[in-house]
Amino acid sequence: MADIRPLRPGDPERLGAYRLTGLLGEGGQGAVYLAEDEPGHRVAVKLLHARFSADPKARSRFAAEVAVAQRVEAFCTARILDSDVEGDRPYIVSEYIDGPSLSAALAEGGPQRGADLDRLAIGTMTALAAIHQAGVVHRDFKPANVLLAADGPRVIDFGIARALDATGTLSSTAVGTPAYMAPEQISGAPVGPAADVFAWGATMAVAATGRPAFGQDSIPAVMHRILNMAPDLGMTPEPLRGVVADCLSKDPALRPASQQVLATLLTLAGSPPKPGGGSGEAAGEMLSKGAETAAAESARLHAERSPLGVRQPLTPQSLGSHPQLAQSPPAAPQPFHQPPAPPAPVPPQQQGVPVPGAQPPGAPWSGPAAYAGPSTWPSGQQAPPAPGVDMTKPPGTRSRKRIGVLAGAGGAAAAVLALVATVVIVNLDRGGDPGPKPTAGRVGGNLTVSLADVGTEQGVIDPSHSFSGTERFLGKQLFTGLTETRPDGTTVNRLATDITPDSSCSNWKIGIRSGTTFSDGEPVDAAAFARGWARSAATAAGAGPVLMTDIAGYSDVESGKASEFSGVQATGNALAVRLTSPNCDFPARLADPVFAPVPRAAGPSANQSYNMNPVGNGPFKLQSYTKGKSVMLVRNDRYAFGKTKLDGVEVDLSADTTRGRAAFTAGQTGWAALHGSDLTTARGMSGLVTTTLPFTRMLVPITARGPMKSKEARLAVSYALNRTQLAQVWGPAHKPAHGIVPPSTPGFGAPGACPSCDAPDPAQAKKLAVQGGLTPGSTVQLYVQQVGSNQAAAQAVVAQLRSALGVDVKVVPIPDITKFRSTVVADDSSGLALFAWGSDYPGAYTMLWPLLGGTIVGTPKNDYYNLSGWKNSTFDNLISTAVRTSQPAARTDLYKRAEKTALDDMALIPLVYDGGGALVSSRYVGLKPDYDGDPTVATAALR
Repeated sequence: MADIRPLRPGDPERLGAYRLTGLLGEGGQGAVYLAEDEPGHRVAVKLLHARFSADPKARSRFAAEVAVAQRVEAFCTARILDSDVEGDRPYIVSEYIDGPSLSAALAEGGPQRGADLDRLAIGTMTALAAIHQAGVVHRDFKPANVLLAADGPRVIDFGIARALDATGTLSSTAVGTPAYMAPEQISGAPVGPAADVFAWGATMAVAATGRPAFGQDSIPAVMHRILNMAPDLGMTPEPLRGVVADCLSKDPALRPASQQVLATLLTLAGSPPKPGGGSGEAAGEMLSKGAETAAAESARLHAERSPLGVRQPLTPQSLGSHPQLAQSPPAAPQPFHQPPAPPAPVPPQQQGVPVPGAQPPGAPWSGPAAYAGPSTWPSGQQAPPAPGVDMTKPPGTRSRKRIGVLAGAGGAAAAVLALVATVVIVNLDRGGDPGPKPTAGRVGGNLTVSLADVGTEQGVIDPSHSFSGTERFLGKQLFTGLTETRPDGTTVNRLATDITPDSSCSNWKIGIRSGTTFSDGEPVDAAAFARGWARSAATAAGAGPVLMTDIAGYSDVESGKASEFSGVQATGNALAVRLTSPNCDFPARLADPVFAPVPRAAGPSANQSYNMNPVGNGPFKLQSYTKGKSVMLVRNDRYAFGKTKLDGVEVDLSADTTRGRAAFTAGQTGWAALHGSDLTTARGMSGLVTTTLPFTRMLVPITARGPMKSKEARLAVSYALNRTQLAQVWGPAHKPAHGIVPPSTPGFGAPGACPSCDAPDPAQAKKLAVQGGLTPGSTVQLYVQQVGSNQAAAQAVVAQLRSALGVDVKVVPIPDITKFRSTVVADDSSGLALFAWGSDYPGAYTMLWPLLGGTIVGTPKNDYYNLSGWKNSTFDNLISTAVRTSQPAARTDLYKRAEKTALDDMALIPLVYDGGGALVSSRYVGLKPDYDGDPTVATAALR
């Protein structure tokens, strides 16, 4: 019910044919009254302030604008019914909507959730699409101009701000509300429908989180963040989060049109518009469908789930913005469909592939020589990031957003990290590891770190929901698993005493250290691990659906048909694990928090009490957690590997990296993560630490057709590029790429494997271009996701190719990863695609097979990520043999040969390896980025 106040002294009692009965509100443009028309119908009358009535020319323009606004179709709007711009007191009459404003609802009841939030998004975007279709720009879309009616949200005041601005009387005043104004509004550039889309994104962010995306302090500070900083999307759930992120692009040209956003929302709600939405009839039908969906109390947006079994983010917040990342689970998970595995390897004697030093059956797994593993660097969102994640936005702690697959027969395990991944050498010792080496420094004291807000739905922090970012960081502090990946990239046993495969790497035996307990004293045994694994498999929002799908019985646990894995047997301190296909890389995943043990009290994954207050066995235990504000960790005296020197760690939850830097400068925090442009602005600051991330940005050549069908043309492109310059475009921590697999995987990333990558050679580029038919004036399309630094990088690539080869490169901007993939694999695509890829767990395999496997070529009918369409039987056999080879050195050699095969044919064109950084206080020792880029708080101490 709207708040209706009595008329005040001086308020008019009538305006034209309308009798005023109460005051609904007042703002800078005028007062809004409840009124009745002659038949007695309730209406809203906005009486404009006197300053808009003195100029005849202004009145005329105002009348024209109001007339345009009256043409807006009545879809989720409060229609303009009448107006008087000729009288002494100009006013506008609109429908009266009996319901509170969104701003009032947020103040009283907090953020919108579930179906209410989804209906709000669909309804308000339906309104904007209708407004824009009529040629009107709202210019002041904000929570106060959204009314929550019983039959769905309604947008009010459309066209009025445009009309006011048209009078010319506001030439020195920006029209709009600062927290929701687009960058172009603030800077004085021309304003169009894209500004409304930005304001919608900002409004949805505050509706989902309860706080403005760009802060709520001083107006100059808010405007600075809008112009220069990434938005704080807090706990905005996927898939809405991805849509909102796209709409908040700084560049209006990169924002999707309102009609595109509405079509996406309707598709996610299971009510996709018919093709041909550009026609008047189809557009009207889409608006009708939007209004109907917004009025349905059960309307929900469902995160898409690919045949790979993992949620498909609508847009990567992590490659365009350092990972934004945590995603919500799909409302109705679909069955996991395993993609084809690599073909069975041709016998070595037939293909000339030596397999030296095969590890004998039953020998403990000593680990692969090199792996690419997950990372959340910098501790924050993003993430970034589905494939092609742009890592320029402040991530918070969602940097591991990804798409992953574990292939079937043959042990193919493929994974895409929407964000960041780190590579490791794995060396698992029999008997376990004694734990972190003691650091210098004194015992006692606390450490404060600034990290992004928890990105899980409802802010849960248990390991089963761990996927990326801060929740993943917390999982590592609260839980200790079978293995651990050290900051230098090596992986050691923790609670695993040995990890032993059979001769095929299909069955694994894992010994578990005895005598350890959770922080409450309950023993940690094999059953505790089996419970934790099953809990993670049943949680669609965590990394379980990425990392566990080839454990026998996964689909039954995921679907709720079983409470335990049929392929996991726990006996005392021993685990027996059966995979559905051979995979000698299996142990490399086990450091992920989703493989952590849990006590009996954890219960099912829906147990919110445990999810918000988990009891673990890690170096710290949880003392307190205030959602959206802070987490306090204190020393766990029962930790199996000795007590930490720090008494506690306070985690300040905020996506505002400016605030983190300020706190660091003031000495209030010992760790402040940096993202994207932060690294540039922090250059020269004391304590700046940078690191190279195991995440490769590349050009994907479409080899099936068009100008990139020729190997010589692809090599010409590679020789034409100056990767040192491209790395500078992406950021100071990025490094020129020398291969597909990042250098943090031992044995990879050094010059030599890819001569065309090591240094530009314009003469060689021109020679090869002629041989490949890539003549001056040829047209090459470049598909680019419309996110963050992708745009600047794309322009740099365009300039270099035009300069070196004289080709005409046409950039094809694409709004989100789903559309990007479908466009690149379409039958009529050709040219190049700017892309990024990382791994979900340690393994060079995960950087190669998903992108280049001959049996998983991407098509419009599947969700595979071999986007180039490249096929090579030698490559396939090398990869298939490697994943079945238990001896680590031999396996690494096979992976290196597979990468060289792809680089010789330039199946992919590597560009740069990603980088990140942080500010680290000199008051602490042993504090540095860990394997994931998070602070190593367990080994830190005060000097």
